[in-house]
Amino acid sequence: MKKIFTLLAVAFATLGASAQTLPGLDDIIKTQPEGTLHKDLNHYFEGAYVNATDQLIYDHLGDGYLSDIVEAADGSLYIKNPFGFFTHGDIWVKAVKGEGNTYEVRMPQAVYDNKGDAQDPVLYAWRYIRQETGSETYAVKDAASQVVKFEMRNDSLVKVGETNAFIGLGAADGYFYGYGDTVSIYNKVKDAVAVPADASKAVKYNIYYNDSDDAAAEVPVKVVFEGDKVYIGGLDYECPELWISGTINGNKLQLTKWQYMGIDRKSEMYGAGHMYLYPFGWGKFTDAEGEKFGLYEVENPTLDYDAATKTFSTTELTLAVNRGHNYYPYVYYSKPTFRPASATSVDGIAVGEGSVVKYYDLSGRCIQRPAKGVFVKTTIAADGTKVAKKVIK
Repeated sequence: MKKIFTLLAVAFATLGASAQTLPGLDDIIKTQPEGTLHKDLNHYFEGAYVNATDQLIYDHLGDGYLSDIVEAADGSLYIKNPFGFFTHGDIWVKAVKGEGNTYEVRMPQAVYDNKGDAQDPVLYAWRYIRQETGSETYAVKDAASQVVKFEMRNDSLVKVGETNAFIGLGAADGYFYGYGDTVSIYNKVKDAVAVPADASKAVKYNIYYNDSDDAAAEVPVKVVFEGDKVYIGGLDYECPELWISGTINGNKLQLTKWQYMGIDRKSEMYGAGHMYLYPFGWGKFTDAEGEKFGLYEVENPTLDYDAATKTFSTTELTLAVNRGHNYYPYVYYSKPTFRPASATSVDGIAVGEGSVVKYYDLSGRCIQRPAKGVFVKTTIAADGTKVAKKVIK
């Protein structure tokens, strides 16, 4: 239904007086086209999406999203998921070879089977023009052109041309359905993934950290020591096979800002993405504009290292498992301490444990951190005493 995707519930009439024969349901590309597949490209975009709560259209940016491009034998490109925030199914658009290193997406193209909608059974890729902020409509179908160009720059495919023109999702009459990217860049991820040589040597650790309510919390992880290299796995609890690595230097564990961890394909809440370690600080800081409070960058992140107890800790950093290179953490750990889980887990060293907080859903499953819903918060004191209470978020 159109009302679901409207901006302030305002529609606009079809532009242009001449009738147009549109492609139909049978013209939608429903499976991966034949050709050379460039899989799991990083998609950076800035564009529009429909807010599920108020059904209005907003602008935002995304990074670390997955997309595929197929290079066909005739030189054409097929681009998967050209609308970055659209999550209702896979969409393909075709771009034909243009002059030089350019490719042209010529529209309209039938791209989405809008099942169950009698008014708009097929949705299309159109060229739209972004309207000025404050306009009643977010975008209008371009009456002058229906071509959007991309340019191949080394290993990146970049949208070029007018910054206010973009490929958008719309109905047969040009009604804008609220999804489209004014900035769009696809590129290969060349960073190496940190993986220990022998993951079977992993030692059980626990992270003790402050949760979103600033209460003490605990989750299990695994740690591998290989000389002065340390690998930590399980920070992304939905994708525990992803690792980060650091280097022991004296009494410090040196980490790397924006270290590539790999692809998380398991997150039901946030969707698949390229994941990076993002250590940052939170609190008072001073920059060129003076004293501030909030998130600040840490270019040389380190954890304190206690060789006697094999413990890593920080009283400053938050460690985030982040999609892409813009702040979008799937999970984060504020002021974490990493300790061996048992007295015999690392060199037979006993490690004390303080009070911790764990969250469970109503089925009894332990979860990382509650979002919205009803949960059970269990506080475990140092003496083993447990106190549970229901929490509504």
